Amino acid sequence: MIIKTRDYYFDNLKAFLIIFVIIGNSLEHAQPSCLNTHYFLLVLYMFHMPLFTFVSGYFCTKSKRTTQEKVIKIFKIYLGVQIFYYLLNKFIFKASLTLEFFTPQWTMWYLLSLIFWYILSDYIKDKKKWLILSLIASLAIGFDNSVGSYASVSRTFFFLPYFVAGMMFKKEYLEKLKKYRIHLLLSSIVVLFVLYLLKDETMLELLFEYTKYEFYYDNRLFPFFIRIFHYMGSFILGGLILSYIPSKATKLHTIGQNSLIMYIFHGAVIKLLYITPLVNYSTPFRVVLSEITILLVLFIITLGYVKAKSIYKFRKIIDTNTFT
Repeated sequence: MIIKTRDYYFDNLKAFLIIFVIIGNSLEHAQPSCLNTHYFLLVLYMFHMPLFTFVSGYFCTKSKRTTQEKVIKIFKIYLGVQIFYYLLNKFIFKASLTLEFFTPQWTMWYLLSLIFWYILSDYIKDKKKWLILSLIASLAIGFDNSVGSYASVSRTFFFLPYFVAGMMFKKEYLEKLKKYRIHLLLSSIVVLFVLYLLKDETMLELLFEYTKYEFYYDNRLFPFFIRIFHYMGSFILGGLILSYIPSKATKLHTIGQNSLIMYIFHGAVIKLLYITPLVNYSTPFRVVLSEITILLVLFIITLGYVKAKSIYKFRKIIDTNTFT
């Protein structure tokens, strides 16, 4: 009998990324006045979702499921989560909104984009050509004033190169990345320095990459330049991070293995905790404490799901491999 072993490297990578996704989204939601988090958030948005998309592309080629099976599975999850967040916002937060399939709830844009990437994956044969063309298309589409956040079109185009890069990636490339750690480290320092110089002119929303260039700036050249810089910086920072992620099992690998659970529910947890005394962003210390609280609650939810799954042996409602 063949025993399938976990790939702890990617579990650790996903755990690292989901933690920073949660921190980034919670700080962006809270916008603490006691602490200037702008540059820190710029750094996080420079790499965390690009790397997550990269991981999804990598596992897309490793999955034994057909494209149709993957698309149907992710569609069911997306539809269920859309309804969940609609009900949460309408009845708990009393928000005035309508349920729209092509208007993703907060962070759920990723699931909708993933559907499109899975469909495209069947047509991505010459990966190098697709990588180049997808980069060009992403840079060009920002000039199209008809493209925005609807149906996650802008993000689908922007993050597609990372998905293709993930499809191209082979595990043995990690050794090459480790050989160039010093080069990647020095290059990353340059990226972070340039980002620091640009921080006052760069709105955080630019790194969301969810709409046209003219949405925030009359001059389209600056957002165009930032998008180019985002690509360069994310590949450099991403390469550095990939070279340092451990391959052995860690205390966080279970979190990485179930990162989709945390991704789906972190928006709800952030919003619910924000209206309770459990989180408080009035001082820098309380900001740190609040972030730890949010992470702990999500860890407990995730571990509870894992425990319940092992005890009751129920059929997985959410396929935790979907995120990879």
